[in-house]
Amino acid sequence: MDIRNCKMCGRIFQYNNIPYCHSCVLKREEMFVTVREYIWENPDANVPEVSEETGIDEKIILEFLREGRLELKKESIGLPCERCGAPIRTGRYCEKCTRELDVELKKGLSSAPGYYKDKRTKEQMYIADRVKKKKI
Repeated sequence: MDIRNCKMCGRIFQYNNIPYCHSCVLKREEMFVTVREYIWENPDANVPEVSEETGIDEKIILEFLREGRLELKKESIGLPCERCGAPIRTGRYCEKCTRELDVELKKGLSSAPGYYKDKRTKEQMYIADRVKKKKI
C-alpha cells in the first residue's frame, strides 16, 4: 500500500497513480467543468482571462492543457513543448517531438534482447507449462 500526501490539500491518502485525494479529484473535476463551460462560451479566451473570469488558478488550467483535457485554438508561447520549447496547443510535446520519441522508443524496444522472440527459451515459463507440472 502506497500512502502519499495530496498535491492539492496535503492530506494523506492511498496513492493510486493520481497525486490527489478523492475529495480533491472531485474538486478538480468541478473546476474542469467550469473552465470547459467558460471556454465553450468564449472560444477566443486566453489562459489569464479564463483564470480571472472563473477564479481558477492559471497553474490548474495549464495542468488541464498538459493532461490533454483542454486544447488551445492556436499554439501558445505560454504552453511550450517540454522537449524543444516550441509552442503547442495541448499535451506535453509538439507533433515533431512526439514522432521522434515514438520512433526512438520503437527502436529501443525492438533492439531489447528477447523482446520479439517467438521461440520459447528454457528461462521462460508459460501458463500451459504450469498446468502440466501441477497435473504430474
